[in-house]
Amino acid sequence: MEDVESFTYLGSIIDEQGGSGSGADVKTRIGKARVAFLQLKNIWDSKQLSTNIKITIFIINVKTVSSTVRR
Repeated sequence: MEDVESFTYLGSIIDEQGGSGSGADVKTRIGKARVAFLQLKNIWDSKQLSTNIKITIFIINVKTVSSTVRR
């Protein structure tokens, strides 16, 4: 078995102390939310979609990714 400083398990970054509340874990979630947001650039730029539709898409795609919290 190999010793590592941290690893990802079920979407959480587990560090040497066994914790998942590290700054790296937060940065990973922010990065995933950013990617989800940027992948929808054509939606955000669309003049044909209402603001309400864009908000719904944001909640379903971006907010869901960023709010995945393990308990």
